[in-house]
Order: sequence, then C-alpha cells, then structure tokens
Amino acid sequence: MAKNSVIIMGGGMAGLTAAALLSKRGHKVTLLEKEEKTGGYVTGFTRDGFYFDATGAFLAACKPGSEFHGIFTELGIDTNLDFLPIPAIRNIYPSFELQLDYRNPAAYVESLAERFPVHKDALAAYSTLTAKLGRQFLAFEKAPLWKKALIPLLYPTLFRCARHSHGTILDRFFKGHPDIIHALSALPTTLPPSQLSYIFVAVLWAKVLKDGVFYPRGGMLKVTDMLRQAILDNGGTIHTGQEIRAIRNSMNKVNAVVSQDGTVYEADWFIGAMNPFHGQAMLQGEAQLYGKVFNLKRYTVSPSALLFYVALPAHALPADWPYFVSLHTSDDPELEAQAIATGIYKNGLHLVITTPSLLDPDLAPQDHHALKVLVHAPQASIFAKEFPSRESIDKLQLDIFAVIKEKTGLDLAANNLFTVQATPQVLIDRTGNEEGAMYGFDSALGQVGPGRPPLATKLDNLLWIGHYNRPAHGIVGSALSGCFAANIIHHK
Repeated sequence: MAKNSVIIMGGGMAGLTAAALLSKRGHKVTLLEKEEKTGGYVTGFTRDGFYFDATGAFLAACKPGSEFHGIFTELGIDTNLDFLPIPAIRNIYPSFELQLDYRNPAAYVESLAERFPVHKDALAAYSTLTAKLGRQFLAFEKAPLWKKALIPLLYPTLFRCARHSHGTILDRFFKGHPDIIHALSALPTTLPPSQLSYIFVAVLWAKVLKDGVFYPRGGMLKVTDMLRQAILDNGGTIHTGQEIRAIRNSMNKVNAVVSQDGTVYEADWFIGAMNPFHGQAMLQGEAQLYGKVFNLKRYTVSPSALLFYVALPAHALPADWPYFVSLHTSDDPELEAQAIATGIYKNGLHLVITTPSLLDPDLAPQDHHALKVLVHAPQASIFAKEFPSRESIDKLQLDIFAVIKEKTGLDLAANNLFTVQATPQVLIDRTGNEEGAMYGFDSALGQVGPGRPPLATKLDNLLWIGHYNRPAHGIVGSALSGCFAANIIHHK
C-alpha cells in the first residue's frame, strides 16, 4: 500500500491523535501548531512548583477494550499512562447534595434512588431507556445501509427518541421534581435539558462514561505529551509557532497550506484540526468546507469558561474534600443556563472545582495543593461586555470565592498563595476556538450524530476533525475523530 504525505493543521487532542496514528502506520506526517506547545485544551502548566490542568478535569473510556484505550495500545503508550480512578464526586445543589463514588451512570442513578426513594421505579425506567437508546445508536452507526433503512423495525427506541431533547424525556419521568431533573442534568455540557439532545446523553452513558472516570498520573498534559512523543518516535514532524494563514485549493483539492512566515507546505492529504470557521475563511475562491446540509452558519458553538488556578496550603481544604466538586446556585437548570449564556451570574452559577494533587501528590509541593475552579461562562464577546476590565474580573473572582466559601467551607480568598486567571479571551488566544467555546459545537438537537459536520469536506483530500465534528465533543470524541480520519487516509 502506497503511503501518503499528510499535513495536519492544529495540535490539540484530535490533531495529535491523527498525527500519531498516521506516523505509526508509516505515513509522512507534518503537524503544524500555532502555539509554542501542543495540546490545545488538553494541556497544563507549572507555576512555582504547582501543576495546573488548563481545562480538562478527567478522562473516560480508558479501560482496556475501549476505543480510546485502543489508540494508546496501538501507539505503544498504554503502559506509559497510569489512569487513576476518581474515587469520589460531590454535587452541590441549592436544596440537596450528592456525594458518591462514581463507577458508571447506572450507579449514579442508584444513588439518586437512595436519595429520592419515592421515585425509584421512575429512575429505573429512565435508566433502562437511556441505556437501550445508547446501545441502539452505537449499533446503528456501524450498521450497513440496508439495516439503517429499516430503522423503525431494527432500532425502534432510536426511531422514537432521535428527535427528543433530554428535557422532554426528563419531563416524561420526573415532571414536577426539579431536584431529580437537575441531578440528571449533571453532564459534560453547558446546555439545559430543553436544548440538549437525548441521543448525546445516551451515547455518553453507553460509550464514554460507562466504565467510570479517571485522572492521568502526571496531569492531563501527560496524555498529549505521550501522543506528541509518539509522533516524533515514528518519524513525524511537529512545527510549533506555525499558524496557518492560507489554504491553497483548486479543482476540488487542496494543493498546499501557507503558514504565517510564508512557508508553503504541500502534501497528498490535509487534515484541519482547528476552528472550522477559520478554515472556511482561508479557502480560496468560492470553495466551501461543506454544502448546504452542513453549512457552518447553521451551527451554534457552546459557551466558554472562566478559570482560576489556585495554590493552597493543605490545611486549607475541608475534611474529606474530594477531587471533584460541582456546585450549582440555581435550582432550575434552564434558568442557570440562561444566566451562564448572558453572564448574569446573580441568576445562576455553575462551577467545577478539581484538586488533582489529592490523587497525585507530585503535582504540588509537599503539604500543598493545586486546585482549579472552572466557571461556566458566556461566549467571549458577551463576557467581555459584562466584565470589561481587570477590576471587574477581580471583583467577580471575589464573588465566586465567596460563594464557594458559603457552600463548601473552603476559603480560597483567605488561603490562596496565588491565583492565576484565564478568561474566555485567553481561551481564544491559546486555542483559536470560536468565541472561546469549551465544547466546539454544542450538543443541541440537530448537532449530534448525523447532524454534526462529517470528517469529509467538499474538497477531496481535506478532512476536518475535532470537537466541532463527528463523533462528538469532549476529549474522547475529539480523539476518536482523529482516529477515524487516520483510518480514512490509511485505507485509501
């Protein structure tokens, strides 16, 4: 089989995965990254001996047998990655709390049944339906066309639920019980139930979260560093500080890409692993990444995030403080989502606190901890209007730290040795994501599964991957999109 030369534009999780697999399979790979380091959102930094993850807080689908673990195994890096089980999570809501060992979605529902025993049967029915939908969707994705044509007969649950929001299903089982609805909305997304695709939830259950969640020893940076090293070990080339400024195309093909310093890169294949809106703007003439069905203008990107990286003495943490704390200040997920989208935090706040040094003590000096507060935030342009100055952001930090103290007893304002801030604009600067989007395109109805932009573009030798594209957003989804792209090129 003839090997291909491949240019990959973007060194986040998707680009690194595609580059590592193609290099391992003998293709000539050049990865171009605009920043001085690769990793995108899946990276980290060290300050005064404290390590902080940039954004990502956990990994899933890491156990042997999962597709994600299969990528590591093929690359020969599975033995270099030690995934630590996250032993406990704490979800705080205005009227109740959940603290449990997270093993899988079914175990989470069981904990809700213990907390709300009157709704035990409804929770079991919801769990059964969600698991069945997830299995049917995954089977449908792999089915031949003749089976897909018989979807009402062969995949009846998928046929019935494909166009439902998560909110529709939650109302069916739990209407009038906001606490349960809020607890079942605790998912890696910023969308409220009324907008979130139920298929997305079902696939999370069946594919991503089914075996629990983990933290890589050494931090999230360890994963992308291993992928980066696999590229180099297998003959691939990585150029950092090389932002793409133009894509040269003609006759439905890409001929070359041009970096900011004028370097021209030619290849047989090209993979875009970055913001597709930027890619569209760099194409010449009337060329389009996608046709009418997947026109980028019809998609919405997710909200962003505001992050605080905090160094603390160990004594500052309350007793039994877990690695993962999720805090909501509104009892209505719909109003909370609206508050986040507009930046009016007095109407609702959702933040996630992670303390990796509890799992891996080497990430902080002895008797200290490195802690991250991720606050769901509006898109960058909206955030900048609501908080236009350093002073307004500092005031917001004090307000958020006060909420954390009130709800958890953790006094960050009084005990932090230092705090580093990252606004939505910082996320744009570091990753190029549209409006600092945390999840690329959000998982709304019509934006998951077949509704999400495919990897194949209108140009014959250009693929597009990442959390804007299939199969889904998130670290696992992005990695799998890179894997799928590598498979396409390798088998041509």
